Amino acid sequence: MKRRALALLCAGILAVGMLAGCGGSSDKKDSSAKTEDTKKEAKSDGTFTFALNYMPNSLQPSAQSSDDLVSAIRPIYEPLFAETKDGLEYYLADKLDISEDGLTYTLHINDKATWSDGEPVTVKDIKFTIDYGVLVYGGPTSFTKVNGGEVQINEIDDKTMEFVLPSVYDNYVRTLSQFYPMPAHAFDNDPSKIDDSTYFKTPGMATSGAYVVSEINEDSFVYTARDDYYRGTPSVKKVVIKTIGSGSTKQIEFENGGIDYMRVTSAEDLKKYKEESDKYNMYSISEARLNYLQLNPHGPVMSTLSQDARKAIFLALDKDAIVDFAWGSDELAEPANSLITPDQSIYNKNCKGYNFNLEEAKKLAKSSGLEGKELTYIYNSDRANMESVATVVQQQLAEIGVTVNIESCDTSTFFPRFFASKDKELATTWDLGTNGWDSQRGSNCGQAISYFTNRLCDCGYSDEVSGLAQKAIGTADAKEKQELWNTIQDKALEECWEYPLTYTNFVMVSQKNVTGLDGSSVVPEFIDYLSIHMD
Repeated sequence: MKRRALALLCAGILAVGMLAGCGGSSDKKDSSAKTEDTKKEAKSDGTFTFALNYMPNSLQPSAQSSDDLVSAIRPIYEPLFAETKDGLEYYLADKLDISEDGLTYTLHINDKATWSDGEPVTVKDIKFTIDYGVLVYGGPTSFTKVNGGEVQINEIDDKTMEFVLPSVYDNYVRTLSQFYPMPAHAFDNDPSKIDDSTYFKTPGMATSGAYVVSEINEDSFVYTARDDYYRGTPSVKKVVIKTIGSGSTKQIEFENGGIDYMRVTSAEDLKKYKEESDKYNMYSISEARLNYLQLNPHGPVMSTLSQDARKAIFLALDKDAIVDFAWGSDELAEPANSLITPDQSIYNKNCKGYNFNLEEAKKLAKSSGLEGKELTYIYNSDRANMESVATVVQQQLAEIGVTVNIESCDTSTFFPRFFASKDKELATTWDLGTNGWDSQRGSNCGQAISYFTNRLCDCGYSDEVSGLAQKAIGTADAKEKQELWNTIQDKALEECWEYPLTYTNFVMVSQKNVTGLDGSSVVPEFIDYLSIHMD
């Protein structure tokens, strides 16, 4: 990636453009506190330790509301299977059959899969967890209703379940891949007992993964390896997941040997740890994430502007410069050309994306009335690199006469605003913002369907794009489906609502005695703990 001289941005723009935000990042880096005198040599005691940004208040597997919670439950609860670029990676299930007409999904549970209390994992656990979802949401869920029709769920035997869809729905594989069963027998097969229970907050709960919960502390979870785990015996005998206390950071804790691995998100740190290969190991996994810039159709200013104004914004953005300044290395992120990721089989590598054209952007900004406007930009300060992206976007849009006022929000305040199209008060508080679609891998369109059809929120897409997306997910023929998605990828960009920024890698550094972190093809941390070893 061509290096660009953007250092002048930091001095002037951050001081002037950053408004008092909604919150700050809980994981700011500060390596200055680390000295060689305090550096501890990492030693293996069979314990693998890593840090979260915050402590989830429950280990209930059906309540995956954040990356931190997913990371916390992965050692103790397993999905049916995971989608990867190369196909399905099986866990509690060992086979998924899909009929030729795309309507019948037959799921086979691994015969050897058991809960940590010795009870077998069966289809009753799946049905119990689905019923709990219906109870919580007060009506049909993505498991029980597709395209407005009811899904027929049949228990064939203890280890076989059948889902009969009312119509073809290409994303049903994704729906099943995100499913983490709960133990029905622990609640007498009555899902109404879950919410009033402390079961998932108490050590000793029945788990389906490689570990059991030994301790739940104010700032940590301690998990111990199962000796009856159906997929084998973990090499790592204990997993400790903790939060980093006030005044400390993951980086300092890692370099002092307090945690065994962390994510690397800057080119500076990437270079630093690579040069210390005698102390550390480096790993990289495709994150299957699209980071993107969203223009808000309900924004106080954007709602008054035309498609030409939106086009002016996107033509004014120099994607290479944004990626270079915010990530600094193509090992961390690459410029994106499509709103679908390369980890999805429907991705079109020939999708043209947007080409930087400052002169044309200036002309459109003037003719559309965009020039001279002030736009409000929000970003999630708990997401790596997003502050830097905002900084460069602010500078680049200034070149076409647009003032960008940046607001920093923590996770708890960002998402209610970003996805607030049905809440008029919140929906009209911002004009543009950055976010990411994660886990975009496999043979389906993933989260993208929620955006193209304006389901998750009103992203501004036309009835034409929405209709094409609906048709694509209802198409069983692979060739026809690909042709539709090629068209959608182009037409969605033509409407200028979402700008694809980057495809990111999940780059990790570990202590030298830790190996196998790249044995998992799915992030966040880690879906297959059997691959991790400590010398």
